[in-house]
Amino acid sequence: MARIYVASLSDYNAGHLLGKWIDLDGKDADDVQDEIAAMLRTSKHPNVRVRCPDCEHDRDSQWCIPCGGYGTVPSAEEWAIHDYDDCPDMGENPSLEALLEQVRLIEEHGDAWEAYTECVGIKYATESGFEDARAGEADSELEWCEQFLDDCGTLSKIPENLRLYFDTERYLRDMKYGGDVSFEEVNGTVYAFWNH
Repeated sequence: MARIYVASLSDYNAGHLLGKWIDLDGKDADDVQDEIAAMLRTSKHPNVRVRCPDCEHDRDSQWCIPCGGYGTVPSAEEWAIHDYDDCPDMGENPSLEALLEQVRLIEEHGDAWEAYTECVGIKYATESGFEDARAGEADSELEWCEQFLDDCGTLSKIPENLRLYFDTERYLRDMKYGGDVSFEEVNGTVYAFWNH
């Protein structure tokens, strides 16, 4: 289950810990922002006033206990993500939309997406780029290369009696050092990605 630990910075700076683990599965950015706002309103070191969530900002709600009819309540303003669980670390202040998109892509593509983000960097990872770059997977880089050579028919063009002289390891090394393909291993599987 993907989740983040969000902390109140005014409390943190005052030497107190105030934060909350927020589950991301099935939520949109507004849902996550609402949970963050609720946590910030419990701050012991508020530095702003925000609209009261209980009376829905109706100035005529004289009987609203949290705001006393004023329509606003004290809250901390700034927050940061201090920990990630089962989702990519995108720093302390990522766009919530971008973070939730990464969670969706991990759910959809699994370890292959994680490998892709390791190859290109999470800031540059796009779903269309992933589809274009994905070159397959195998138990090892050499196994992937052998399958690639078989799939594209390169070895079938070599006479049977000469195939054992073909150096697959050297061919693979040239592909890697020539910048044609990159590999990332995730959970024991090697994922290949084209670099162009």
